[in-house]
Amino acid sequence: MLNKQILIRAASKTTGLSLRDTAVCIDSIIETIVIAISRGQRVELRGFGVFSIKQVPAKKYPSAYSSPVIPAHGKVVFQPSQKLRESAWKFSGSKNKSS
Repeated sequence: MLNKQILIRAASKTTGLSLRDTAVCIDSIIETIVIAISRGQRVELRGFGVFSIKQVPAKKYPSAYSSPVIPAHGKVVFQPSQKLRESAWKFSGSKNKSS
């Protein structure tokens, strides 16, 4: 599993920056992406994918006691790049098959 701390360590080794400086850079990148998405902007990271907002219409969910309404809202969607999709396909095909 890759979490934020492992990502920071790996980026620090690659760039030669200190862990603290790398953490500031990664936090800044994440914050910038979140702000852009919250404004409804499309975020495209070449070689990785695209984050965008999809509008979801209001829905009624019937239940035994009442019919709550979920209001219309935005939903974050991610479309992976071709490179990322191909990497995932290779990974899923390389798993050991049970004998």
